[in-house]
Amino acid sequence: MTPELEQNSYESGRFWRAGLTVAGGIFGMLALVLMVNYLAATRLHWRYDLLASRRPQISPLTVSTLALLTNEVKVVVLFSPESDLYRQVDTLLREYALISPRLRIQTIDYVRDPALATLIKTQYGLNKNVGDLVIFDEGGGRFRTVDDSEMSVYNADVKRMLSGRNDEIRRVAFRGEALFTSALAGLAEGVLQRAYFLQGHGEVDPRSEDDSRGHTRLVRLLEEKNVETRELTNAAVGIPADCSLLVVAGPVQSLNSAETTAMASFLSNGGRMLVTLPMETRLKRGGLEELLEAWGIYLPSQFAADPENSLRGFDVLATRFGSHPVTIALTRAKASVHFQAPRVVVPIPAERLSADAPKTVALITTGPEGRTMSEFDGRQLSFVEGRDRRGEVPMAVASEKGGALGLSAARGTSRLIVLGDASLLANGPINSAANREFAALCVNWLLDRQQALAIGPRVISEYRLNFTARQMRLMNLILLGVLPGGVLGLGFLIWLRRRT
Repeated sequence: MTPELEQNSYESGRFWRAGLTVAGGIFGMLALVLMVNYLAATRLHWRYDLLASRRPQISPLTVSTLALLTNEVKVVVLFSPESDLYRQVDTLLREYALISPRLRIQTIDYVRDPALATLIKTQYGLNKNVGDLVIFDEGGGRFRTVDDSEMSVYNADVKRMLSGRNDEIRRVAFRGEALFTSALAGLAEGVLQRAYFLQGHGEVDPRSEDDSRGHTRLVRLLEEKNVETRELTNAAVGIPADCSLLVVAGPVQSLNSAETTAMASFLSNGGRMLVTLPMETRLKRGGLEELLEAWGIYLPSQFAADPENSLRGFDVLATRFGSHPVTIALTRAKASVHFQAPRVVVPIPAERLSADAPKTVALITTGPEGRTMSEFDGRQLSFVEGRDRRGEVPMAVASEKGGALGLSAARGTSRLIVLGDASLLANGPINSAANREFAALCVNWLLDRQQALAIGPRVISEYRLNFTARQMRLMNLILLGVLPGGVLGLGFLIWLRRRT
């Protein structure tokens, strides 16, 4: 073929006509796909889930709860997509939205859009440092929150982990459905659990806005958990029958025998109590101390100190947690709880108690360099040789009677948490470190919200491949050498073929 004929063998007009034909075909195909999707979304109301047989089914209780919704509920997912739970949360809420058209979901990545996240936190009165939570808002100031620390079930032996024999905490189940449905049920039905704050003994005031002597932020946290708060000024006549949780927040004056008798009866009949201890009563012994001893908790006249984990000398930034559902999420997150001036709270060893005594466990301790302090002159703590000891010192204890420790509580199971610091959950300190998360976990365990709904957690399946060192070297060779080398070699052969 001559050069002239080769140059004229393909007309420029044919090139442009072919290009326009291809472009028109692509545009037509895209338009057809968009129209089909639009019709499917607006005219067809069925969905087919290819993985429905493999995915856990929504509980009938959740379906009935969603059917009770009469108002539009805004669901704000304040989550980072990098979170381990994001996919679980997003998938579950999409299933909810398919069942109920009254749910309107808004997802906010607080890392990429911090301005909008800050606006949302301000709107709901949340701590600026919180993240990874879901807000259910019915409007009119009625909303509920669920934190990521509440959503998981872990399988870990913290004692073995702390001793160096095990370094793994695995998430084995997702509790989102129980918590989300609980929040929606509270909004739809107005069903509230009630927490009573004991008053009349110099306790921390639940109505006060004071940073160190007020509990309004704890009250707000309880309300977010669908718990109504009231005050109890006369416990001697008995604890109200509708009391789901009794909060004894830092009583300075001693409780009389009638009051402690009423509390003992309340606990014996499946009651739940949260007790925080003020530093003023360290040298006083009264009815409360005797009541707690009956529940396996001893209060020595000592403070807890940890010089290596302290900001001001008498506070403790605790990072050592016991093996318990309240603290396992904190352990996994490597969080810390900031005690302001903690008293020592000791779980009485099981061998010293009767067979039917409550089961107690230390929730939080100082580090291994911690110590007890027996002397306090009002400004400084002092270690007394022979009276005080060094090592891990417990500052918070959980006690349970009537069920297996840490598991979902059956009807009549009693639960008690004692914190050695009355200021720990006050308005100022509750926003320090992971104090708010710790408070939410305490409330969740005490009220046992999952059992109330009878919705089990969704199992999270994990698949693990164990390779020997030789297999890892072979895998690296294949992935880093053979595969990219093969692509380069094939490209070289094609280039060489075309060149020749």
